[in-house]
Amino acid sequence: MEQRVATRRTALATIGGTAIGLTAGCLGGTDDQDVLGDPEYVEGRPDPGGVSMEELPDLSGELTVYSGRSEPRIGELMEHVESKYDDFSLEVRYDDTADLVGAIEAEDETPADVFYGSETQSMTDLKDDGYTVELSGDVLDHVDEGSRDPDGHWIGFTRRYRAVAYNTEAYDADDLPEDIFAYAEDDRFAGDIMWPPDQGSTQAFLTAMIVIHGEDEAREWVETLTNDQDAEISPGGDSGLAQAVTDGEVSVGLTNHYTLADSPGEAYDIAFTSDDAGAMYNVTGGAVMADSDDQSTAEAFVEHLVSAEAQEYFATTTWEYPTVDGVEPIEEVPSTDEFEPPEFDLNELAEPEPAQEILRDVGVPF
Repeated sequence: MEQRVATRRTALATIGGTAIGLTAGCLGGTDDQDVLGDPEYVEGRPDPGGVSMEELPDLSGELTVYSGRSEPRIGELMEHVESKYDDFSLEVRYDDTADLVGAIEAEDETPADVFYGSETQSMTDLKDDGYTVELSGDVLDHVDEGSRDPDGHWIGFTRRYRAVAYNTEAYDADDLPEDIFAYAEDDRFAGDIMWPPDQGSTQAFLTAMIVIHGEDEAREWVETLTNDQDAEISPGGDSGLAQAVTDGEVSVGLTNHYTLADSPGEAYDIAFTSDDAGAMYNVTGGAVMADSDDQSTAEAFVEHLVSAEAQEYFATTTWEYPTVDGVEPIEEVPSTDEFEPPEFDLNELAEPEPAQEILRDVGVPF
């Protein structure tokens, strides 16, 4: 992937270079902004809970962020935080998460002050290899225990749930099973289901299945999904799956909830299983690097991303689930009261090899 560096002085083509503001409790943009989700003012939402940026320590100096989240998803927020402080400069390197981890491992001393991970696996790997430091309790306490590292080395900014995508012309939500294992057994889905096993999020889901249900059940599920259901492989990750479901090439797909924000048509919707790996979540989040020359500012920057303003931005722009109590997900996605995610330690997602071995043994390309 091409590596890009963005600063405040770089015009963000995707948003017209316009900073965002907090209006009536909601982050909003102008009509010419073009980011994923809904960048414009969202009327009728309650004021977000949590701590406002106005109550956090001012940022000063220079920070370098290695971001596994793409610029279209978070660039507007990065621009806002940087432009808020006259004496603060932010340099963001956007790249694939695995490539950034590889770069950190190859660097004698990484210039990164903050690592912004698209999932917990990368942050846990960096923690285990000694690249990160423990965050203060005051920062960690902004989010619930299920959205932070038990050892305190990373904190979650958003939750991203696994979901079942479906074509609304083929099914109603009530027609779909709430048990992930049924999708490998129900004759209705034979030859009519798709998944993207090459995606890190799918491999994390399979890892969660191993952790929660055991390796034997996970292996049997993959074998049945592949051999009996003849599950199709997505031609283009989660986006390709969403398009295939919308077009009716398949009626059902196993994906992530946030694909709803990028939905290619009205025939696309999502449902959830309950209390199994099919409803597992992962988090995006941040960690402060041990090599940082200004760990206190790096930690303060991380804290800004669990502020009320940042959490409202994530909810209304990326359509992800906030990790701070009192910030509601956007109404277009189901409330977490409508399904029951499983409980497990997110650090256990850091070992994808058993899941990859199952895929390899069954003959699933990834």
